[in-house]
Order: sequence, then C-alpha cells, then structure tokens
Amino acid sequence: MNIIKSFNNTIDYLETVLDDGIDEKMVAHLSGYSYSMFSRLFSILTETTLSEYLRSRRLTEAAIQLRDTNEKIIDIAFKFGYESSDSFGTAFKNFHGFAPSEVRNGKPFKLVSRVQLALSVRGGRTMNITIQKKSAFTVAGVNEQNINSSLCTGTWEKLFSRVSHEKMSKLGTGESVGVCHDILNLDNHDVLDSNTINYMAGYIVTDVDKAKSNGLDVLEIKEAEYAVVELKGSVPGCIHNGWKYAVEVFFPEHGYTHSGSPDIEYYYEGDMNSPEYKMELWIPIKKA
Repeated sequence: MNIIKSFNNTIDYLETVLDDGIDEKMVAHLSGYSYSMFSRLFSILTETTLSEYLRSRRLTEAAIQLRDTNEKIIDIAFKFGYESSDSFGTAFKNFHGFAPSEVRNGKPFKLVSRVQLALSVRGGRTMNITIQKKSAFTVAGVNEQNINSSLCTGTWEKLFSRVSHEKMSKLGTGESVGVCHDILNLDNHDVLDSNTINYMAGYIVTDVDKAKSNGLDVLEIKEAEYAVVELKGSVPGCIHNGWKYAVEVFFPEHGYTHSGSPDIEYYYEGDMNSPEYKMELWIPIKKA
C-alpha cells in the first residue's frame, strides 16, 4: 500500500474516533507506522501537528453539533474529551471566538476541514537522492528525550555551551550531525503531545572515552541503508523541504518507507542561514 493511500485510510479512521479514544495499534495497522512516527510524518506533510489538527477537528465537530442538535453543552464537552464545561468553554472560545452558548444561538464558528493527501508534483520539482549503505558509527553530544521538534536548535546551543566546535572536532572526524532516534519506541504516545522526538546534536567521534569524560552523551548508530537527500537552502527550511519531497514523491515512486532506524541531518561547514547552504538528510529506508 503506498503512503498516500495508507495516510488517507488512517485519517479516515481518526475521523471516526474524534469523540472517542484513539487505538494506536489501529493507526499502526493502517499507516504502517507507530503512532509517534505517523504523527511526525503528518507534521512534515501538513505543516501542523497531529494533536493540533485533531483538536481543531474536535472543536469544529463540537460547534456543528451545538448548532444542529439540542444536546446539552456539557454532554458535548464530555463527548469530545473535555473534563468540564469550563475547560471546554475556554478552548471553544479561544478557537471559534465565541462561547458555546453564543454559537448555539447563531454566532459564527470556524470550520477546519479534514485533510486528504494527494500527490501533486509541479514540473521540474526534483531533488538529488542516492541510496547509500552507511557503516556503523558513534555520535557524541547532547541527547534530548521527548522534546518538541521545534526545540532542536536549543539542543545545539546546549552542546556548544559545554564543548566548543574545535574540541568536538578533535574527538573524531569533525563531522556534525543531528540524530532523530527511537521514534518508534517513545513511551509518550499521548494525543496531546504527539510531536515529541528524541534528538541528539552531536559529532561523529572515534574517541568515545574522551567524549564521555567531557560529560557528553554517546549514541551508537548501527549500519543502515539510507536515502541520502542533497539539500540546498537555509536551515531548517531546507530540511523540511527535503522531508516533504521524500515522503510525497520519493517513497511512493520507488516503493520505500522509513525503516524506523535513526535518521540523520548531516551538516557541512558554512552559513546555515544562507540560501546557498548545502547539507544532507539521511533517511533510513526499507522496501514498503
């Protein structure tokens, strides 16, 4: 099953449980990914988190039911996962601009439509991707657990507040990498926090003992096969574009999927804010 069909089938399922709990095993069955990995891919493809999308859809459906039925407001609040009429009322007003009672009496409300993925490739849209097997290597740096993906930059700041680029380079090859890892094994699968990842900002090292003596975290990366995507542009925009191209175009065209192994941001020297900056994205792959 290609990623577009499996994505849409998963959204079909999520739409049926807006007023109920999500079965993560069903998400895994339909999408081919764990709930955490599906959430991550959803964010890449839609530029919004799955938790935010589901919240918006619940509040949309709640408003429709307020307008079209005579159900009590508190019953609708409970139906869509709110523990009290106060918490529901606050969330509802922040989203729609009016209180539930006002919407019931005719005030306008927002509509967020369900998403559906479709392959739409404009002429000339292409990226240079090669399939490469990489030997095992070791990364040392700062490892952050269950953080929002928007906080990855802060992980690099923590690293360089402890050890300089020059010292990090002397521990190995001088190659700096960002590693997103164990995405399939995150303990926290809460719908309200589905955009969390495990992220390491670090360098490829050969002197592991010295890295540990400097108080750095160490992560062993096993040998794996990658789709290596050549990127050009400022960070993090070029990374986001690379992920979108891989998931929307490369995976469906060539029958690959993410293997679940760590994926790597491979950084070159240069100005990361420049539109001419070059780097690579290593996506671990397997045949779908």
